[in-house]
Amino acid sequence: MILKRHRLGVLALVALVASSCAAAVPSHSAAPPKGHGRSAIPPHGTPSSHPSSTAPTTPPPPTTSTTVPPAPPGTLVEDLTWVSDIHGWALVDVENCGQPNCTEVLTTIDGGVVWSKIGSIAASSSSCTGCAVLGVTHIRFANDLDGYAFDPDLFITTDGGQTWTRQIGPFVAALEPAGPDVMRVAFTETGCPGPCDLTVQSAPVASATWHSLTAPLPADGVQLVRQGVDDAYVALYKNPAGGVEDAHATLMVSHDDGATWNVRPDPCWDVGGEEYDTTAIAAAPQSVLAVLCRDRMQGQNAFVAVSTDGGAEFATRPLVPGSAMLGTLAATSATTLFVGTSAFVGTGSTEWVLLASSDGGQSWRQVAEETGEVASDFPAASFLGFESARAGRWVGYPYDIWETTDGGNTWTRQPVAP
Repeated sequence: MILKRHRLGVLALVALVASSCAAAVPSHSAAPPKGHGRSAIPPHGTPSSHPSSTAPTTPPPPTTSTTVPPAPPGTLVEDLTWVSDIHGWALVDVENCGQPNCTEVLTTIDGGVVWSKIGSIAASSSSCTGCAVLGVTHIRFANDLDGYAFDPDLFITTDGGQTWTRQIGPFVAALEPAGPDVMRVAFTETGCPGPCDLTVQSAPVASATWHSLTAPLPADGVQLVRQGVDDAYVALYKNPAGGVEDAHATLMVSHDDGATWNVRPDPCWDVGGEEYDTTAIAAAPQSVLAVLCRDRMQGQNAFVAVSTDGGAEFATRPLVPGSAMLGTLAATSATTLFVGTSAFVGTGSTEWVLLASSDGGQSWRQVAEETGEVASDFPAASFLGFESARAGRWVGYPYDIWETTDGGNTWTRQPVAP
């Protein structure tokens, strides 16, 4: 199974702690992702090449999808989760609902052709007028019955999403199930941006008993990615505007389900005297790990670096064209990569785009685009992920879901309305 990146504000991010800490809510339990243990930092892998200062010279193929007008506002997609190519759930925010239960859970058993409301999750505030304050912003299911809604609160369901129980304990910034267990990144300090006391934890599926896999770790943001049962990756981010000497991320890698961890420096490092920082990560089968690298001072410059040995060494690629607002990343192999527009902050008309590469990031083509009006209550991160090598979803403009069933060659838009 190909596991997706968490939503980042990467990275965006599969889940940034900074956004989690923004909501002042009581502490409660979070579902831990596969933890990483602390270890000495090994020598940094030398990239096989350097990103060029210009986009690839070969013109990209034409867009294979069709731009369509946005759907009427009403249901904002916060996050998606799938246990197969056709069975999934959507965490949505109902605008101007005027009810305490502003966050709803939808489900589909036909790949998203039809969505039905199956449950709801109480908001942090008892008087939710615009649903801008949420108790959770992410959702993951381990199987047809057991699911988790989190960031910053944690809710668990054991009946497929019909009923949700709030767990008492720490906040949860990131969570990913794989096989018989679930990993999460938990924290208790809400004074973010950090450092926050991020701890990787693990528990059996459907259990409320967590055990720590790492000591507390300082960071301003975090992303957890799992590939299969054994491989887990944790990216610890710094705030690029925080005045620190550098904003390089720290990468933690485990290939034994969190029993042991290797700590590695930022794979992006410095290129040509310019600081590039990891802003998103994605994993694929056969020990593939991809990272999105962005120039700290010139944010329009970004490239994707790819590792085929589980994160030990990375090969860099040319700059991604038009990468100023790209922030989400997915990979189905070392050669098939996708980057999408990250979440926008503010108001006004803007464009969301999805780019694909079939040569490991050497060249890119646009495969989906959509134009719409940005609202102040839009989700802080976007979704991009694949359930298999052929089935994937992307959420740019948060009223729609774009779907591919042919490995990312073509994408079609599906409105989300129960």
